[in-house]
Amino acid sequence: MLPPRPAPRPTDLRGLPCASRIETRAALAVTAIATAWFALAAAWEMFGPLLAGHYASSAGVGIIAENMLRWKIVGPVWEYTASRPPPEMYYCHHPWGIFWTSAAFMKVFGRHDVLCRLPAVLLSAATPPLLYAIGRSIYRPAAGAAAAAAFVVLPITLSFANLNALEVPVMAWTLLGLWGYVRMTQTSRRRYLAVSALGLALGMNADWPAFVLTGGLLVFGAIRAYLLPKRVFGPVHERRYAQWWVLTAFTAALTAALYLALFHHAGKLGDLLASYGFRSSGNNEPLSEVLASRRYWIELSFTPVAIAAGKLGAIVCAARLALLRREHDALPLLYLATATVQYVVFRQGADIHIFWPHYFGAYFALAAAALVDTGAALLERATATRHDGPSATSAAPPPPWPALAALALWLAPLAVVLRDGLPALRYARETGGRFNERGHLIDSDGAKTAFLRWLAPGLPADAAVELHEGMKATWAQVWALGGRVVRTSRPAPRQEPPRGAYLADTRFMLDRDQASLARRFDITAVGPFWALGAAVGADVGADVGADVARARGIEAFSFREREPGLLAWYLVSGTEPEREIVPDPFLTWELRAHFGQPADPPAEAPETLEQKRIAHNIALAAGDGARAAALFAEISAALAPLGARFDDGTELLGTTFHEGARSLLTIFVRAGGPAADDVALAVRSRVVERAPLSTTMADPVTRDVGLPTAISPQRWRAGFLYADPVPIRKRPGTEVFWASMRARERGRAPRLVDRGGASEVEVLRLR
Repeated sequence: MLPPRPAPRPTDLRGLPCASRIETRAALAVTAIATAWFALAAAWEMFGPLLAGHYASSAGVGIIAENMLRWKIVGPVWEYTASRPPPEMYYCHHPWGIFWTSAAFMKVFGRHDVLCRLPAVLLSAATPPLLYAIGRSIYRPAAGAAAAAAFVVLPITLSFANLNALEVPVMAWTLLGLWGYVRMTQTSRRRYLAVSALGLALGMNADWPAFVLTGGLLVFGAIRAYLLPKRVFGPVHERRYAQWWVLTAFTAALTAALYLALFHHAGKLGDLLASYGFRSSGNNEPLSEVLASRRYWIELSFTPVAIAAGKLGAIVCAARLALLRREHDALPLLYLATATVQYVVFRQGADIHIFWPHYFGAYFALAAAALVDTGAALLERATATRHDGPSATSAAPPPPWPALAALALWLAPLAVVLRDGLPALRYARETGGRFNERGHLIDSDGAKTAFLRWLAPGLPADAAVELHEGMKATWAQVWALGGRVVRTSRPAPRQEPPRGAYLADTRFMLDRDQASLARRFDITAVGPFWALGAAVGADVGADVGADVARARGIEAFSFREREPGLLAWYLVSGTEPEREIVPDPFLTWELRAHFGQPADPPAEAPETLEQKRIAHNIALAAGDGARAAALFAEISAALAPLGARFDDGTELLGTTFHEGARSLLTIFVRAGGPAADDVALAVRSRVVERAPLSTTMADPVTRDVGLPTAISPQRWRAGFLYADPVPIRKRPGTEVFWASMRARERGRAPRLVDRGGASEVEVLRLR
């Protein structure tokens, strides 16, 4: 025999749990602050260019939307094509709702960077109010405020609030569906039935985890309404509940059938099954070992405080469901099950995508509502002031102070979580949502994107752009080229320059391939990026004059960088400098001199440290030892000295460090001569101490942070000075950076002289 079911909560005329005016106002104030903060965090940099990393998938969605409008197709195609793409090119790993949404935005507003983020920003801004509405409807206003506040402090929800991919729309739409379900069971009104079905349907059109949640809700609903005795969860409006169940089940079945038909028509059902078979690979390993390998990612995404609270919330929700027998206590558990399926079943996906456990954020928020309601109830019972009125209309609201006290107690640990959430937000934006990338080299592509956007207007609209594999092409690069057909991993042209352009990043191009291009083509160099093609020379001529357009050889430009103002920092980019591309006669001389082309020294005097470096090399090449010595003294005075000499003659003279939107460490090197074939200057970093007041473990990964030099060390000249700019994307905690001359393959790496055989030297320490 079941014990008697606890008396139902007293409710008001709207079917909501009774609450005092003070509690309601305080909860609304907390929710308003949480919503405003989260909307501001999501909108940060929303008008800026799309860069590399996981965030580049938002550019991919933009490409798909543009293809849908350009070719009038319903299926998603990731790449631009010269003709209407066939169904065989459709992307069939996920439902297509997010692509249709972005296409609708682009149809109304046109092609803009902001539209690749705007749907996610709007849905993220709506999520805290939805969480409040659910918590307030199930429990009380303070519980709703606790849910909203819990969601907006987590590092993972802050970091991916503007990612127009899958998790953000799934959470927003399914939370709308859950709110409609709760209100439908409380009021039996048709409009809430419609809201529930609509929200769940939109969620299922966003991604598959919404099917897991909807299926779980349908199974629970069938057991609750039709298999268990009425005394377990209380009476239900059977007709309305049946209508909701049938409509939701029909919608789920229809949506699944729609995508099965579409994928079958495209011939991609096998591809879908293969992709999810691949995503779930690795399931033979013990779960404990898998979670241990992801420990830092998990702590970085949620913090140990939130993880502990989430575990407690699961226990409390299960206990409430069993003891109080209130059906809505099952909702946090259903969301927990959905997030667990996503994270545990598809292990390969979770191993490479740090955002894979994003759905736990919605669970954590719903569990927070249950925790605060439980705490308030315990405080009420402790003081014998709990009101359990006999009817929905005659009961007086409970006193506000227990609920407010429980909410205040909950906000204290959330402040500890936010302490780690704030630096994680910046860290995510700096790395494109990749964080430590398990030690792999990370580049934002900020300069590369500026180069592509500068180049694109001068290219024929119908001309293809070929990218050398060293460009490491992303959807963001393809988007930045303005909708042109882009081909990657193509060999360099052998005779005539391409009609569009051939682009290369010389930092990731073999020296012999650079030399081959320099011998055969006119080249426009912008920093380390080279462009050749019939249209490139014409565009350069329009910018800097016909003499440049007719010149043979390399013509170089550089990035002139400046810190963004406050408005640009927030709306455009707070993690990259503002860049202007300007002609650079100093870099032109340096490249021509190193690739055997006639090189005239610049007429103007050097002003910047970079120009003085090249002027030193010009003087050395001209045999002007006095001028070279004077410039060397000026440069040395501006550096933090290192004085590290390697046994191959290479000397690390010193460094400069600029702290700003994108901090930059520059290492100055005096070459002893050409380096061995497989030797390059390398910089890596380690976190040696976690951040003060942080609860998250220090990052255990040693990470490569230095990019290859634009002029290969195999082309360096004895006595010349070279500069290696290293973008610094600091990890939380005390991070130490070391430089070394590293052998790429199995060759011998140069060792430091007079340093006990050490191979690397500390060049920067940041706390």
